[in-house]
Amino acid sequence: MKVLQLHNHHESLGGAMDVLAHEAALLGAGGHEVREYSLPPTTQLGLGPVRAGLKAVWNVEACRDVEERIRAFRPDVVHVHTPFPLLSPAVFRTAKKLGVATVTTLHSYRYSCIAATCHRDGAVCEDCVGKRLKLPGLQHRCYHDNVGASAALTLSLALHRGIGTFHQSVDRFLALTGFSRQLLIRDGIPADKVVVKPNSVPDPGVAAGGGSDPRYVAFAGRLLDIKGVETMLAAWDRAEHGDLQLRIAGDGPMRPLVEERCRRDPSVSYLGWLAEDDVFTLMRGAQAVLVPSEWYEGGAPLVLLRSLAVGTPVIASDLDNISAEMLDDDAGAAFGVGDPVALAAVLTGLVKHPEQWRRRRANARGSYERRYSPTANLGKLEAVYAGAVRSDRQSAGAGS
Repeated sequence: MKVLQLHNHHESLGGAMDVLAHEAALLGAGGHEVREYSLPPTTQLGLGPVRAGLKAVWNVEACRDVEERIRAFRPDVVHVHTPFPLLSPAVFRTAKKLGVATVTTLHSYRYSCIAATCHRDGAVCEDCVGKRLKLPGLQHRCYHDNVGASAALTLSLALHRGIGTFHQSVDRFLALTGFSRQLLIRDGIPADKVVVKPNSVPDPGVAAGGGSDPRYVAFAGRLLDIKGVETMLAAWDRAEHGDLQLRIAGDGPMRPLVEERCRRDPSVSYLGWLAEDDVFTLMRGAQAVLVPSEWYEGGAPLVLLRSLAVGTPVIASDLDNISAEMLDDDAGAAFGVGDPVALAAVLTGLVKHPEQWRRRRANARGSYERRYSPTANLGKLEAVYAGAVRSDRQSAGAGS
């Protein structure tokens, strides 16, 4: 099968770019031919939020480039990872016009929320879910805190819903979890178009872990408020963690807060941004990995998948989109989102009940193998593409 991947890179490093590269490698190893067409972050092109937002309505140049690549490559499937802002949803119409099946991955909630996060003013927000016109997002300037840019994204979503782009020109939406699927259906996308297909991460192999000296728990990710960094640090103050240490890897706006905490608390250390292999090493040696996110995330975060891959249990916020499958597999524990007292209690339990957490190491690896391994992912991706191609042919037959 021939697959053309489309993607709009963002300024900050994130999971979508990792998934794009990982799935391209998986497909290539599986005998499929993959090509990529991507656009750089808006800042590299000198575009401000308003001009970028306007591109999200209908980018004629991007559609022309995509058409040229489709005609030259003749793919079976066009897989759009992130069309916003610069590619625009118009690329789905371009592919459909040329008779190519289309698939898109829901790395975020941009189809339902112009901020893409379903999070506002420090709390989960679904004010726009189910509304054809995302006026609350415009009212609150949810895209880059800019009225003009928010208006452009609102127009893009309203236009493409109104002219049938999402209903007629997208064959499959790939939700990363059952929760994400249900949210998109509540927002008006037909249920038969939305398929659950989790992400995966490379298999680092099985090796003994969790026996490090000193013992520690780990956090690896962007240092943002919605990642629960403040909640994590506040919980660490309250927990009875004994000689357990907290090691933090990543970078972002909250780095000064983390560095200040390290200066006054020798049990907390900051490691900076780590390469993927180093993240695996950090996680393998940890007693548990912390995922205290305070927004839905697009699905189970890649950091959670990497932790399960090395057989390290997870302590995560109790948002269903993050922790439901991990809890089903008893591969960790959850705490009330944004609640440092509840997180402190789980951390204290980690110290006081080591046997329970040792048992969870095997459960963590088993969860990864069943749900998130490359082999499982490739099979699911191939099935989705086959379904999209059948759907595209049926639609073409019905329209002829």
